[in-house]
This record gives sequence, structure tokens and C-alpha cells, in this order.
Amino acid sequence: MKNLIVTVCMAAALFTVACKKKKTAGPPPPELAVTLVDPGAAPRETLQYAIPSDTVMRSFLDVHDIEAASEDSEYASNAFGVLPGVKLQLHVGPTVSLPNGARYVLRVSSAESVLPDGVSDREMEEVEAGVRALRGMRGRFDVNRQGVVMEADVPWEQGQERIHPRVTIMIGNLRSAIATIPVPREPVGIGAVWEVRRPLRIWSARVTQVTRYQLTDRVGDRFRVAITVEQKAAPQTADLNPRLEMRVRSYEMRARGHALADLGLPLALEAQLESSSAAEIALVSPEKTEPLTSVRRSVVRLVSQSGR
Repeated sequence: MKNLIVTVCMAAALFTVACKKKKTAGPPPPELAVTLVDPGAAPRETLQYAIPSDTVMRSFLDVHDIEAASEDSEYASNAFGVLPGVKLQLHVGPTVSLPNGARYVLRVSSAESVLPDGVSDREMEEVEAGVRALRGMRGRFDVNRQGVVMEADVPWEQGQERIHPRVTIMIGNLRSAIATIPVPREPVGIGAVWEVRRPLRIWSARVTQVTRYQLTDRVGDRFRVAITVEQKAAPQTADLNPRLEMRVRSYEMRARGHALADLGLPLALEAQLESSSAAEIALVSPEKTEPLTSVRRSVVRLVSQSGR
């Protein structure tokens, strides 16, 4: 599992913040500002989170591929490993009120892997080791009234280096992608559009990500948004380790979906995204150059229940 490299992240990078060669303790990279593109129709009101103390939520997350195709070889397979689907149960809270937002702990209370056909015993054991390490994983997040993380503490426990990069990326950035919907400071009405733009580093590869939200409905504190996510990488060369580099010829990911959120809750009540990605990459070592083409379609579903 330690040899899993960047194509795994790029081919399934819906929730990417960054892939790291070595996981370290500390907060994730700071989030960027929410930019209002269109204020929408009148009347317009400000969307602002006000999460009461002692709020508790349980969420069920399902991530799986619905189509995957690649030009694999033994060399590429050894480098990439198995990309599992996952089913997670998440626990949030009880929340603590802050002067400008709320604090909560996000914990993985149960985890299950979904493996493709033809997996070897060794690959199955590697995946299961990661799932065992994933159970109980937790992180603390301080969010402001826009739903944007201002401070975080995501400590790593012994054994969590076995977790598949796709899973750690998803957990680390799930909240800012669809689990907690960021909102603009300005008043908005139905049809309003806002976006969050992030320059990403997937190892040393530079990727641009734009997440766009459109307000489609609001009743009281509850609101619905349509979501689109786009990631692109220009041709470039990224160093993976002293003996292996990745030449990115092209990479693009697009995702569409929706979410239902509540301004009094730390996580969305429901969300779904379907993504498609395509990557053309070459792995270059002193011995040879190995081309790889990968096409993947994935579905993410989140369903939450409030305990308050």
C-alpha cells in the first residue's frame, strides 16, 4: 500500500486536497474564499450557519465505481494497488458553539470495503488492513458561519499509513466538498451561484479545482444546491520518488450532483455526486517508460440523521 502513487489519487480525486508521500499530523491546507458569481433572484437573504451546542449527527457514506477502465500492466498494478469502494458510518458531535461558528469532531465509527472481482489474497489483506486502521479515525474541525474550516486538528494514529490514499483524501476533504456546503457572505436568492476555487498539489503535480454551487430551493434553514466540480491538469512532469517520475499528458475530472443542507446542522442531510475522470500518464523509471490511460466513473452518496 505504501507504493500507491498519484494516478490513484488523480483518477479518483473528487475530494482531493493533496496526496502526500508521508502523512503528518496537523491541519489541512487552509480553504480559500467563497466567491459569489450571481446573487440570484429577489428576495435575497443571507445564508449563515448557526449550529447549536450539543448537536449530534450520524452519516452514512457510500463511494463506489460504476465504471473503470485502464491500460494496465503488472508494473502499473504493482505501483497503484487496488482501488476499493468504501462504506463508512460517520459520527459528528456533540458540537461546541464558538463566537463565530462551531466546533465538532468527525469520527469514523464503522468502515467496510467493497472490492472488485479478481483481487488476490495479498491485495485483499492490504485493503482490509487499511479498513481496520480507518475505524476510529477522527479529526476536530472549527467552522465559521460560512461553513468554512478556520482551524483543524487531524491526528494520525499508528497504522493509518495503511489506509488507501483515496480514502484518506475523501475523509480529509469530505466536509468542504459536499458534507458541509460553504455559503457566501452576501445575501442570495433562488438561482444564486457561488464557487470555491482551489489550486491543488497531487504530490508535485499541479491541479486546478473549481467547485460551483447553485441555490435551487430554500425553506427556512434548509436549502438545496446543485453542485458541479471540475479538475484539470496541464501537461507537466511530477517527481514521485528518486527513481520514479510521472509525466502527465492530460487529466480532467467532472462531477455533478446535489445536496440538501440545514444551517443548524454541521453536515448535509443528503448529497450525491457522480464523477467521471480521464487521465493519460506515463511512469518513467531508469529502466523504462510505462504509459497508462485511465477512465473512471464514480458515485458518492451521503445520508445523515440528526440526533438533536
